[in-house]
Amino acid sequence: MKKSLLFIFAAIVSATTVLAQKIEVIDNDGNPIPLVNVLAEDSILIGTTDLDGTLSDVRGAQKITLTHIAYKSKKVDIASLKDGRVVMEDVYHKIKVAVVRPKPYIYMEYYFRAFSYIGDSLRVYTAGILPMAHEINNNYVGKAHGHFWAYGGAANKALTWNTQDLQDRAQECASNALNPAENFLNRGEKFKNYYHANVDKDGDNRWKVLNPEGVVGSIVHSDGYAYTTLDGAKMQIYANKANNETKLAEKREDKNYVYQYMQIYILDEEMEELPRENFVMETNHWVHDTKNGRKTTIVYLYAVDNAYLDKDEYTQRAKAISKGHSGQMPLSVLAEYERKHNIPELAPEQKIAIDQLKKQTGVKN
Repeated sequence: MKKSLLFIFAAIVSATTVLAQKIEVIDNDGNPIPLVNVLAEDSILIGTTDLDGTLSDVRGAQKITLTHIAYKSKKVDIASLKDGRVVMEDVYHKIKVAVVRPKPYIYMEYYFRAFSYIGDSLRVYTAGILPMAHEINNNYVGKAHGHFWAYGGAANKALTWNTQDLQDRAQECASNALNPAENFLNRGEKFKNYYHANVDKDGDNRWKVLNPEGVVGSIVHSDGYAYTTLDGAKMQIYANKANNETKLAEKREDKNYVYQYMQIYILDEEMEELPRENFVMETNHWVHDTKNGRKTTIVYLYAVDNAYLDKDEYTQRAKAISKGHSGQMPLSVLAEYERKHNIPELAPEQKIAIDQLKKQTGVKN
């Protein structure tokens, strides 16, 4: 009897393994695309591709939709895939280039989208505009002017979290956006001494980022753009242990903490470093265990305008933005801003999930 049960169990495990469908997502040049969100037809979040652009299992979905900050959303029929490989087409908007003589501030106008999931269900969505001034001569970052224009989950706390967490994360991303990770990886002492990270050539226009435990990121130059993708959690936890920050390392490990991000800059081949003003977009993914389940937080950050300004010019620009976009804005108003600034449209499955969230929270706009 025991042998029969073991045989049946082994057969089930074997069948499950066979049925597991792995996908690999690449760009037109064959480079893997990390941090692709994979959605099922009912809008649930199946998972996210890793540094190699792979997701080990689409959990039995027949059709999936792939979304990414830098690539066109794509609906895929799993049965039609050859070797599980999917090619995504990049999509970029053209930001206004700052060409006047430098002034005290680099003005950057950002648009952000932020999603919060518990398990595979969307619980909070918020979006908005961040007009910010970055001082040129040091790393200080000016505060965002005005409000965050957001729609989210305060209406029903049993289902959602307040949007403040997502808004704070969006502002934090914007504050750090003009500090290219690629520059610090190649020249920064903190990456070498604290994170113990180094960069090695990995083919034409491609480099891998390593720490003593293995590959923790990549740098790719393609079609005039520079992509830096890092497994922040692996880097942070190793650094915590190496620098005797034991409690912080244990806390992150206990929560099964995952953090990955990608930065994209316009590539200037004539300069030794990426110009800070050439920031285009960034995506950040945080995942950790909570008492309510596995929480995934995703923040997209797009640069929509830039210029060199002095303090008075920045104040006037920020007030003009605030005047036209203030308060709790309807999604339709945000959608018009998105169209005007060439922000990629949300995938249909994302819209479905947001509409469902609106019904659950009682939000009407």
